[in-house]
Amino acid sequence: MEDQNTAMKAIPPPLRSWSEKSINRCIFEEIPVYWEANDVISFITDLDMYQPSLYDILDNSEKEQEQKFKTEYFKKRFTLSRSLLKFILKPILGADTPTDIMLAKENKGRVIISGVPDIFISLSYSGTYIVITLGKQKTGCDIEVVRPVKAKKITSCQIFTNYRLTHEREFLRQIIHVWTLVESCAKLYDENPYTILNSCLFKNTNFVSYCVNEHLIFSIASGKKQLADALLWLDIYDSGEP
Repeated sequence: MEDQNTAMKAIPPPLRSWSEKSINRCIFEEIPVYWEANDVISFITDLDMYQPSLYDILDNSEKEQEQKFKTEYFKKRFTLSRSLLKFILKPILGADTPTDIMLAKENKGRVIISGVPDIFISLSYSGTYIVITLGKQKTGCDIEVVRPVKAKKITSCQIFTNYRLTHEREFLRQIIHVWTLVESCAKLYDENPYTILNSCLFKNTNFVSYCVNEHLIFSIASGKKQLADALLWLDIYDSGEP
């Protein structure tokens, strides 16, 4: 009962409205400025930005992993997310080329930078969209396209009961919002999302949530400290690379 009551005290964060307008666009050269000014920076991109040349940025191990995916969709998604992550890290780390940056995976699947323990990575995918989040401390992120989903388990989550009653048309957005909180919290604590649904972990977690282009929900979970964050559309066509 104590855990349930504790979870019920967690309040969903307000949804910040966000779109791809120019003020939210970022080129690679600007990344160090955002990194210096924030604790967490997140970059949204989509598969329209895939280019075959990005495959060359992968190391041999990543190329082997790419070959294990059975569809072009997953191959492109993996290649785009890993190569863009290296391009994003290049100006932060002062690397000569993105291929100098070596990525690895922890036992629980989190992507890490070899030899760089103080930059934390979280990745999320939904539909054609990809989010890459970098933090100066561990975070979890999740992005979801607003779409019909099976709601029964999500509405059982204690945090869902803290939503104000709204018009029925808002119900689906609320469902997806809560699920992004669950997923991002699960990534933060390296837990299965279904064990998070009625967990007291919500009380000890800070969240930031965005409504992106009116049809996506994106959330970041961090520890007890509220972090300064920036959400940016990565505009690779206006950059000098890739």
